[in-house]
Amino acid sequence: MTETAAHHPPTTQPLRTIAAGAFALAVLAGIAEAVVAVTSIVAQQEFDDAVLTQVMVRGLIFAAALACAWFLAQGRRWAWWALLLGLGVVGLASMVLPMAAALADGASWSTAFEGDVSPAFPVIRALHIMFVLAGVAVMLRPEVRASLAPTRRHALT
Repeated sequence: MTETAAHHPPTTQPLRTIAAGAFALAVLAGIAEAVVAVTSIVAQQEFDDAVLTQVMVRGLIFAAALACAWFLAQGRRWAWWALLLGLGVVGLASMVLPMAAALADGASWSTAFEGDVSPAFPVIRALHIMFVLAGVAVMLRPEVRASLAPTRRHALT
């Protein structure tokens, strides 16, 4: 009898999809943060080249992260690594470390979470962090790693 079922248990694809979805939601929260921050900046000063550069850089990062989330859902191992290192380590550190430093220096929670930008900003930032943590937690499950496409090895012949 030949096996026609998928090679992976039926729960692995949904777990990969959940992880990818959590990262996509994290990116959307990052976009919302950027919109709130840029709106606040433009209200206080004019839209200059520095703001435009920041918007463009963040736009490229958001696009790359969304593409990685898509490829993670498709089972690409490189996307798993890119999301783990890019969003799970570097991105998370870029959000949490400045807040921790501000709190250590005696700042209020509102100031540390950049509540001075907008009352909505701390809520969006908290959601952003929670979605990244959720994505990392799900994608670190052994079933998700096992469901990823094997890496290609090039023969040395």
